Amino acid sequence: MAEQHPEISPADILYILENPWEKLQWEWKLANEEERQETLRFIQHRLKMAKQGGYSKIWKTPNDEPLAIFGGFKVEDKKYETFFVSSNHMETYGMELSFDLRRIARELVPLFKGCSTGQYAKAEDTDRISWYRFLGYKHKPESDRGNMQYFEYASPTK
Repeated sequence: MAEQHPEISPADILYILENPWEKLQWEWKLANEEERQETLRFIQHRLKMAKQGGYSKIWKTPNDEPLAIFGGFKVEDKKYETFFVSSNHMETYGMELSFDLRRIARELVPLFKGCSTGQYAKAEDTDRISWYRFLGYKHKPESDRGNMQYFEYASPTK
């Protein structure tokens, strides 16, 4: 994927993991310090992969506190995996960040013709499903797994 790749420090990631947005807590291991350290290493690995033809970005509050980290990296030909982790500042800045994320996705589309990425959401998590749709993801029922619905963001081939 394109440019960006601002320096995202371990302290930035830990801030988010220690102050998670409650709507995303279930996705990440955060119950104790050991789990947070494991999740820190996991996110650092994904950020490293994003630097190899992928994309990453960090948002911060006006007070320079980490708000969210988004990234994507290639997992196979024409297929990317994305990740998103955010702090409890999403309660204040979530709408602004969502519009920015949607804008970024639209700007990246021409660079990745024919590529796609997907995310799962629990069927009862209507807020997340609405958010995915707002960002431009489409539900692909053939890829659902039990109670987990699959949403895909696909770049046109032309």
